[in-house]
Amino acid sequence: MTARTLAVVGGGISGLAAAHRAARHGLRVTVLDTGDTPGGCLSRTGLDGLLPGGADEGAEASLARRPETRALVEELGLTPVHPSRAHGSRLVTDRGPVAIPAGTLMGVPGDPEALRGVLSDAGVERVRAEALTPPTVEDVSCGDFLAARLGDELVDRVVDPLVGGVYAGRCRELSLSATIPALVPAAQQGTSVLAAVAEILAARIRTHGADIPGAGAHEPRTGAARDRDTAAEAGAGSSAPPPVFLSLAGGINRLIAALADSITDHGGEVRTGTPVRAIVPGGRIRTDAGDLTADQILLAVPAHAARALLTQEAGAGQEAQAHLASLLDRIPYASSAVVTAVLEDRDRPLEGSGLLVPADLGGLLKAATHSSNKWPWLEDALPAGRRVIRMSVGRHGDEAWRDLTDGELIDRALGEWRDLTGWDGALLHAEVKRWIRALPQYAPGHSDLVRRIETAAAAVPGLSLTGSYLDGVGIPACIGRAQAAVDRLVAHSAPPD
Repeated sequence: MTARTLAVVGGGISGLAAAHRAARHGLRVTVLDTGDTPGGCLSRTGLDGLLPGGADEGAEASLARRPETRALVEELGLTPVHPSRAHGSRLVTDRGPVAIPAGTLMGVPGDPEALRGVLSDAGVERVRAEALTPPTVEDVSCGDFLAARLGDELVDRVVDPLVGGVYAGRCRELSLSATIPALVPAAQQGTSVLAAVAEILAARIRTHGADIPGAGAHEPRTGAARDRDTAAEAGAGSSAPPPVFLSLAGGINRLIAALADSITDHGGEVRTGTPVRAIVPGGRIRTDAGDLTADQILLAVPAHAARALLTQEAGAGQEAQAHLASLLDRIPYASSAVVTAVLEDRDRPLEGSGLLVPADLGGLLKAATHSSNKWPWLEDALPAGRRVIRMSVGRHGDEAWRDLTDGELIDRALGEWRDLTGWDGALLHAEVKRWIRALPQYAPGHSDLVRRIETAAAAVPGLSLTGSYLDGVGIPACIGRAQAAVDRLVAHSAPPD
């Protein structure tokens, strides 16, 4: 059947990128989103009027080295901006914050001396004395594998803040193939990790460190793998490396309004405040306002939300949907919160673009971004004498923080940040954005699970899936996955030549 109409359930970056692509292909597109405004994790805050034009309260940047976001920004006629080169991220150690070590792949060094001053002397020597493990064909835990090879201190103090921070997770619970796929051959062949990283780094111009944001924002070689590799392996130029990240003046959230405008300009519709209650066989979508029908339905919501929609009206003819839902139920999620604070500037400058905090050295705080240091557009937009700090809390399996009030979260996070930085600018405003079950966890075996989900989805007529739980948590991966889903739909529905 030729697809002429497409209903997209979910108005985050995945759903809107798909709808934009489909509308440009000539399909009649309707986007359904629960919120008052679309955007999902690309959301905006006005900081109580203290920041003219607003800023991000969710994901704050996209990898610049992958092409998907760059191409979409250009297609929409937007102008990218990049982080300041005057500031770098720091890693908290038991001796205080230090620069994130250069010459590593997500914290794994080619030369153990790169970790001198970051790890204890004994920790550096443990890395140097790599213990080879037997070859394995199974996907393994990133953290457990590296701890067995290079020691617990490296994993807990360096790798976990870098890798785990991306997912609000713990690297001992995350897949090696999904997070650092370049090390999979060493695991499968029982060869040296240090030698593998040294070879990777030698193939590039000198690296400028791990190249990941101070707040861990909100990336076989799936989208997630490319996110991690691009961020962590990539070489840089001798004096002016290409920018690792991009955003937009006003925040990466500006992509959302531009996409929504483009969809409507191409004859599509973005319906906000429209909760979807169920997906019914035969291309029907049940909402509070009545049923909507479409030739094709694209679910662009988290796995747990898609599972609920597919099982809401169980009955005859829904066996394929039920099987798909059972697989989606196997994707775990983490919750987190972002505390954004506006502080008075001080005579002593605030240093660095942010901090990463190992779980065993911190309390509530896992990371912070010194946003007005990191983003020149933000510093320029702020009234004189103000600084913006974003603090991130929440790791997979840590739910205690969710019982705290917003005021308690602000006091705890800001207090810990002040203790780490010694910076005492007066607080002018602070707010909390809670992201509940927002970050998928790529457990060992994730790639195999995704293949099973894709096979099951193909057995449900008129249904497609996209989203960060499949093969990439970063914005480029979400865009790429969404566009590919639409391209497949269009190709399969096109009449034969």
